[in-house]
Amino acid sequence: MNLKETIDMLNKVIVESSELIKNEESTKQFLILPFLKGLGYDTYSPMEVTPEFTADFHKKNEKVDYAISLNGEPKIFIEAKPIHTSLVKNAPQLSRYFSTFPTVKVGVLTNGIDYHFFTDLNDANIMDSKPFFTFNLTNYSDEDFEHLIKFSKNLYDETMIKALAESLIYFQSFKSVIKEIFESPNDDFIKFVIKERFKFKVTQQFINTSRPLIQKSIQEAVSEMIAEKFNIEAPTSEKMLEEDVAIADKKVYYTEEQIHSLTRSEPFDGITITFPNADAYMSLLKLTPDEYTVEKGNPLSDFFISSVVTQGNNIVGYLVGQYINNKEDVTLYTVKSNEIAKFLDENPIVKETGFINARLNSRLNKKNNETTYYLRSCLHNLSFREIPNLISKEATKFFEVEM
Repeated sequence: MNLKETIDMLNKVIVESSELIKNEESTKQFLILPFLKGLGYDTYSPMEVTPEFTADFHKKNEKVDYAISLNGEPKIFIEAKPIHTSLVKNAPQLSRYFSTFPTVKVGVLTNGIDYHFFTDLNDANIMDSKPFFTFNLTNYSDEDFEHLIKFSKNLYDETMIKALAESLIYFQSFKSVIKEIFESPNDDFIKFVIKERFKFKVTQQFINTSRPLIQKSIQEAVSEMIAEKFNIEAPTSEKMLEEDVAIADKKVYYTEEQIHSLTRSEPFDGITITFPNADAYMSLLKLTPDEYTVEKGNPLSDFFISSVVTQGNNIVGYLVGQYINNKEDVTLYTVKSNEIAKFLDENPIVKETGFINARLNSRLNKKNNETTYYLRSCLHNLSFREIPNLISKEATKFFEVEM
């Protein structure tokens, strides 16, 4: 069984048996050990995968849950938590293990579903406080999978792992800086933009005067680039401002428990589909039934998005579910992204009621005067990608038949 098959098998275990995996030991047995085996490590050899590995720790009787050794030397330490434990972004206990063995360059904190990978980029033999890579068994991209393969037995190389860690850390850092500049450009960035086009001396007063213009320019430039790429109408400054104000007025953040309450997964006709919990959406939308609309989402609807099918970073389609027979049965529809309008024409009731977990948006292309439709999560500040079990990367599973 290769790594991809192992992950698919573990996803099935998580969907069907997660409630039976109640503690750390069962998490190790049913999730973590099979995962390590999928990476090519011999879980039946205590010389290669050593449970309860003892090291010279400051605290007596403190042990590593697993030590993975290559060529007789421990290389990876793993700290296990029960499946239903939320992992934090730091791991002080694992950090103590890490600093004891100079040969260990990777520390892994896991609950059997989420895997957080740490190394020592900042100081040699001192584990960084934040992971450089995280992998979720139930929600990962093709790029995540390619990164994960580098930790397999046959490919494991410390130099390659360090290069991966550096690239991911730098990428996240660069992205956060760019995001900060876009959201709130600092004086140096404003001065740089001005000097690119004008030669006069830039004063602090002029920087302060230019700040709102620079912010507006950034928003419109990004909007125009997106519009050109996807051949859609770019929103005007006024419309963007109205939308920003509307979203700011409704800015809401959700706890992990609230997010996980949104869905449940069940086997259906040979595949696993995700059902929305209407009550959870009713609670988080904070609307009365009279206010539910196609644009805002409608927990009273019979239609819901069961899976959002992606290829890379692009959404290519949806698996749409419809409750029938007083919610005793479900009908499934596969809908490609560019065929949402066709689906609405064939099912006009959806135009009237909307989806439980999605809101229907449209945009007008001024070039051909055509209206195109697209779907978004009905919850502000929460995308489809953040809702558990909703993303599927196996497009062929749903679109193998002619539509």
